[in-house]
Amino acid sequence: MDLNLITVRKKLVELGYYTVVTEVPVSELIDFDYKLILSPPPANDSIITKKETIMVAEATKKYRSKKDLEFIHRMDEDMDSFFIELLKKHNLKYPQRYIDLFYELVEPVLMNTKNHWNRPRPIQIADFYGIEMDPIVTDTIHTASYPSGHTFYSQLVANILSKVYPQLSLQFDNIAKDTGVARVQQGVHFPSDNVASIVLANTMYSRMQPKLERFF
Repeated sequence: MDLNLITVRKKLVELGYYTVVTEVPVSELIDFDYKLILSPPPANDSIITKKETIMVAEATKKYRSKKDLEFIHRMDEDMDSFFIELLKKHNLKYPQRYIDLFYELVEPVLMNTKNHWNRPRPIQIADFYGIEMDPIVTDTIHTASYPSGHTFYSQLVANILSKVYPQLSLQFDNIAKDTGVARVQQGVHFPSDNVASIVLANTMYSRMQPKLERFF
C-alpha cells in the first residue's frame, strides 16, 4: 500500500475534536459505572461515519427556510423554551429548579463521556474527505461530537416532564426528536450522536430519578 495513503489513513483514524478537556468529578450519588452505558461511536474511517457525513452534508445544503433557521438557532440557544411554550398552552408549570438540579448532577457524566470518546465533529470528517458542508457554527459546538449535549438535555427534560405530566409525554419526546433533527440540519452532529444521547439520557434518568424525587 502507498505510504502516503497509510499516513493519511492513520491521520483519519486518530482524528479527534480540536480541544480535549480533562475528566471532571461526578457526584457521589452516581454510584454506578456510567462509562459502560454507551458503546463506542462508529470509527472515523468506517463506512458508517462516511455515510453519516454525507447525510449531514446533504442536510446542510438543502434549502433551509427562514422558519428552519429560526428553529435551529432557537434550539441551539434555548431548548427549555419549547417545553415551556407547550406547558403554557395547557396552563402547566415548568419545574425549572428541579430540572436545573437534575442536569447539574448529570452534566459531568455527559462531558466526561464526550471527552472520553473525543469524536470529531462532522465538518472535520467532511474536510478530510473533501465533502462540501455548510454548517451553522455557534458557541455551543466547542466540545466533542459524541454524544450530542443538546439532544441529551432535551431527552432528559422530556423524561422529567413525562413523569409529572404523562398526558403530554408524546409531545415531550417529539421535542427531543426535533432537537436531534435540528442538530443534524445545523451540520454539527452525526445521527449516531443523537441515538447515543437518547440512550444516555434515558439511562441516567432511570438511575437518578428515584434518588432525586424527594427534592421535587
